[in-house]
This record gives sequence, C-alpha cells and structure tokens, in this order.
Amino acid sequence: MRSKPYLFLTLVILLWGMNYVIARVLSGLNPLRVSGILYAFFRYALGALTMVLVLAYQKSTFSRIRAHIRPYQLPLLLSAFFSAIFVLATHMSLEYISSGTTSIIINLFPIIVLLFGVLYMDEDLTLLKIVGFAIGSLAGIVFLSTVWTQSASLEIGILFAVIGMLAWAAYTITLYYLDGADKYVVMTIKHIISSVMVIPFILLFIIEGGTLIFVVDALSIAGLLFAGVLASGLAYVLYFASIEIIGASKASSFLFLAPFVSLAGDFFLGEPPEVLALLAGILAIVGVALVKSSDMLEKTEES
Repeated sequence: MRSKPYLFLTLVILLWGMNYVIARVLSGLNPLRVSGILYAFFRYALGALTMVLVLAYQKSTFSRIRAHIRPYQLPLLLSAFFSAIFVLATHMSLEYISSGTTSIIINLFPIIVLLFGVLYMDEDLTLLKIVGFAIGSLAGIVFLSTVWTQSASLEIGILFAVIGMLAWAAYTITLYYLDGADKYVVMTIKHIISSVMVIPFILLFIIEGGTLIFVVDALSIAGLLFAGVLASGLAYVLYFASIEIIGASKASSFLFLAPFVSLAGDFFLGEPPEVLALLAGILAIVGVALVKSSDMLEKTEES
C-alpha cells in the first residue's frame, strides 16, 4: 500500500511532537510531577526496554548483535553520548520554556549538520540549500532573540534547548559513520548506553543540592510510558519501516513538521508564542525544510 509509509510518518510526527507537550505538562507546569532529568532517564530506559522486545521479536541473538556492532563501537559510543546530552538538555529545557519553543530550537539542527557536511564531508552546496540555510539561520536568530528577552527564566531554558540542538546535530553526524549498521540494533544499544550515561548526571544533580521530583500517579506513569514506549520505541520502529519503503532522505524530509504539533500544544496549554516569535519560528522551520528537501532531491537524482 503506497500510503503506508506516509501513515507511519504521520504517526511518528505526532508522537515526537506530542512528547514535547507531555514533557512540558509533567516537568514545567504546576503541579510539577517529574523532574526533567528524571523524565530524560525514563524516556530512554523505557525506550531501550521497548527496543529490546523488538529485537527479541526479530529473533536477534546476543552473539549476532555483538558481532554486528563490533565494527561500529566508537561511532556508536559517540552517538550514545551525544544522544544522552540531547535528552538531558531537552527535558531540562522544558522545565522553563514551552514545548513549541524547545521543539523549534531542537529542530534547527539540520543547519549545523549542513555546515559540517559542507566544511568537512565535501557535501554539495545547492541553491536550495543556500536559500534554506539563509532563511533558517536568520529566522532562527530572530526567534531566539525574541524569546530570549521575555524573562530571565526563559534564558536558562533556551540555553538548555540550544545545547540539546547542538547535541542532536552531533548525534546526527555520527549516524554517517554508522551507515550500514542494523538500525534496530543501533537504536537499542544507543538507548541502553545513553540511559546509563544519564545516571551520573542525576547523581551529580543530587550532590549539588538539586531536588528530584517524581509524583507517582496515573498522569505521570502514562506520560512516561508515552515518552518511552511510544515516542522512543514505537516511533522508531515506524520510522525505520518508512525508511525501508521510501528511503531515508525522503522519510526524514517530513520530520520538520513535528514542531507544528508542539506549537499546537502551546495554544492548548495556554502558552501561545508572541506573533513575531511564531512567525520567525515558522520561517526557521521552513528554512530547515528546504535544506532537507534538497537532500531528498539529490538522492532522487542519484537513483
């Protein structure tokens, strides 16, 4: 069925976009239920468990997994480290700023990846990429400067979000060096290692006098299950299935839509952005979409 991969991608976009909204509800809005740093840990730990079950369903043996990842040990370790920084910074950001703001900042990462590709990987710089880079960069700067000046607490949240964006860009770059590896195995091992890497940050947070919040109730449990099982487990299964049908470039070119789901959540939660910030954020995402569209067109021409 031709529509199957697009149905899968629609679900992926909804799951990833909604995860920002749910994290904001649990970690950023009163009454607070789960500290951002704990949300980050449970998101990847539950995601790891989900992916382990997927590998078990695929009948992947431990010896096969170990043999498969042996050639990719260093890039896999680096990807796990950058992913751990991403999930920590992202969910600590959501303690301070809205879901849409965090999502827009995080999803500016293709601009950083494009810069790296052009400077260090001899990536072709097409007109569409230049236009997308210019629009995304300028609109991103306007967006950041607009929300930065609103309050001191927002500055902390924006800083965390920018760190998350840079970490996700670095993670994306490591994926170039994991080309050829089994996606399901990589994601499972990455989730496991990233979860372990988050633990020292939690301990450091406690040592430095931070207060961990974890209210055990139906909303908290449901939210964490959504983040781990659905947004960090099922969403990747659906995304990988889409890639197998329409290719990675085409599948990834639709993911820029996720921030719009998070922005819709801002209005639902009573945190709508200012008009200038909203317009700048939308333009920034359009710029990113142009960059991703250029990648898709290049892959189509090559095939």
